[in-house]
Amino acid sequence: MSNSENVNNWIGKSVEKSDYINELPIKAMGAVFDYDVTSFKEVPYGWHWLYFLNLPLQKYLGPDGHEKRIGFMPPIPLPIRMYAGGEITYNKPLLIGEKVKKVSTIESIKNKVGSTGNLTFLRIKHKISNDKSVLINEFQNLVYREEKSTQKAKSNIDIKLPDYCDYEKVWNTSPEMLFRYSALTHNTHRIHYDFPYATNVEGYPQIVVHGPLMATFLLDLTNNIIKTSGQKLNKFSFKLLRPVFVGGEIAAQAIKTSDGLDLWIKDQHGNLSLSAQADLTD
Repeated sequence: MSNSENVNNWIGKSVEKSDYINELPIKAMGAVFDYDVTSFKEVPYGWHWLYFLNLPLQKYLGPDGHEKRIGFMPPIPLPIRMYAGGEITYNKPLLIGEKVKKVSTIESIKNKVGSTGNLTFLRIKHKISNDKSVLINEFQNLVYREEKSTQKAKSNIDIKLPDYCDYEKVWNTSPEMLFRYSALTHNTHRIHYDFPYATNVEGYPQIVVHGPLMATFLLDLTNNIIKTSGQKLNKFSFKLLRPVFVGGEIAAQAIKTSDGLDLWIKDQHGNLSLSAQADLTD
């Protein structure tokens, strides 16, 4: 049996976790975002990533800081793993103080060849529910690629930023912010804190801002907008287009659309780094 066939055997595999939505992660994330969260009753959009943490034993960590590809995660042979984006459907609020469960299922595994060489795309479905109904449905997209030394030349084509925005909120990324977010999400991927690893092994010029953190910046902007409009967020989808590196100000920006919002992250060099769409209803 080939390795590809072995990996495809993981499609449909599921794992279930339970958690209690306690207030400590909310307080800690509020400190990162400079928010007073004492009156919060619901988990803000994107902050559900503070729960259902993966807690592998230290001996099970791989050279990149991620858990070794054992158990639930398929044994994809390509060494470099990146967060590529996702899609979140919000059915009902996640309430502080409730017990919930998350069922994660491997949806698909696809191999492709890109500008950096061989790629494998992994799609995982997460379903968060209480004892009555499904609260959140989420699809998480991961991409695996070759090591820096074996990559083909990367494309230098940049995607053009929109000419204007209707809404904006500026964030100052710093090593301290990345450290705190890594700690809160128990993200041990070394590109977010280990400068020699990020630069020498994965080929980046600096440590990398977390993709989910940037998505949370856009969800925070969305929440500020709908507080004024009185609308409801139904679905949020996002795609990472290029990495953002620590230091300087990045902007979460958005424009109105017929269905809700188009959103994006503008990095400190004026590049479009992450794009997103928010479907809103009255």
